[in-house]
Amino acid sequence: MGLRAYLLVTACDEVEQVEFVKILRDLEEMPGVDFVDPVIGNADMVIMIDAPVTVQDIANKIAGKKWCKDIEVLKIVSMFERHHASKKELLASMIHSGV
Repeated sequence: MGLRAYLLVTACDEVEQVEFVKILRDLEEMPGVDFVDPVIGNADMVIMIDAPVTVQDIANKIAGKKWCKDIEVLKIVSMFERHHASKKELLASMIHSGV
């Protein structure tokens, strides 16, 4: 397993439905892409990637497509990493507040 992330991707408004379906299919075939799901909301699709080297390389390839308006990368961290970081922050704030 490599580095994993979710990409929230917004397509340009000019993209027609037929072209959008082709884009989804092309993305599903891209190396490192686990799945692509169209969504309704601030983004048009969610892409799950598992990159052998770097998440940013795949994100940059997608961002460079003429149909891509915006992309947000959400890197996946383990629960332990997230808990460990928040515990450090809590301890540091307690020391500074005199607790």
